[in-house]
Amino acid sequence: MNATQLAELARNGSAESTGELVSALTDLFCRAPDDERERVSLVFGDIVLRVLDRLECAARSALSQRIADDDGAPKDLLKALAADEDLDVAAPVLEQCRNLSDQDFAEVAETVPASHLLVLSQRKVIKPVLSRVLAQRGEPQVLHALTRNHSAIIGVDSFDLLVARARKDVELQEALSERPDIPESSAERLVPFLSREMAQRIKDLNVNEVLVKAIAERAAREVEIQLREFNGAKSKTEQLIDAAVAGSVPVDTAVGAFADKDRAFELGQLLARTVGWPDNVVVPLVFREDDMPILFLCRLGGVSNEAYMKIVRMRAKRMRLSSSASSDAMRKYAQLSEEAARSAFKAMAQKLKLPAKI
Repeated sequence: MNATQLAELARNGSAESTGELVSALTDLFCRAPDDERERVSLVFGDIVLRVLDRLECAARSALSQRIADDDGAPKDLLKALAADEDLDVAAPVLEQCRNLSDQDFAEVAETVPASHLLVLSQRKVIKPVLSRVLAQRGEPQVLHALTRNHSAIIGVDSFDLLVARARKDVELQEALSERPDIPESSAERLVPFLSREMAQRIKDLNVNEVLVKAIAERAAREVEIQLREFNGAKSKTEQLIDAAVAGSVPVDTAVGAFADKDRAFELGQLLARTVGWPDNVVVPLVFREDDMPILFLCRLGGVSNEAYMKIVRMRAKRMRLSSSASSDAMRKYAQLSEEAARSAFKAMAQKLKLPAKI
């Protein structure tokens, strides 16, 4: 197409002729020799930006697809296409463009709708300046995609924002738990939001060392706080534990008293004393999702099936266990022999480097 034809298309002004003009200019830009590319790019970008709002969606989309991954494409034009309200137009640039910086994309992300943010959150490379805007503006689906995109570099402040937004978002909690780069400070803030089941699963998988450490430290702090509350003169609770350990009061009596009143900490203390383990090891086991440790500790401590039923009820209430899960727990306890319990106890003692004499 020669200069006269281009001028005629420009004078016409209709959407159709404008589309033809832009298509022809795009051809000239894409075919420009290397030594003229920069000059042609400036002219191309200036003209197309002037008429962009006159282009139909299909023409804008075709333009976006042709220049999105071109490293020499005009930046202002690319930003305009990336911010286009129609996702079909914006997506090629949001997904493929290398000529815009993350700062450019962050500026685009400040104004575009959620659909565009979702595409941005899945880019192959995301730097902190962009992840910050996505964490601030993104809806849950965007936050999930950003957090699960492990090529995205997320700054400490953005991690803290994601953690704050994860308070009632279980999927976001799971996504954060899978980030090996989560800072210690953010992990500490995340732990209180986790359910017991999720925290236990994270500990069992033992993949995210930072989060596993944060969970363990929080559990230890909680036990220490409760221990401090029980320091000083012996309470009636301590007297009952002493009496049960000494045999002057039946173990079932103490177990029943603690379980009926939902006194998990004191129940853990009692079981710890019966096997000679530290309180801060045994107390967290009372509400552990895996009930095997509490099963063998109770069996070795002389807890009857009837008394263990009260523990099961306490666990079911706290952990919202189903009736079938409770029945299964009772069945396992009834079938657990003292010999099998002792074997499991010794194995766990060896693993934790604790005494196994009972």
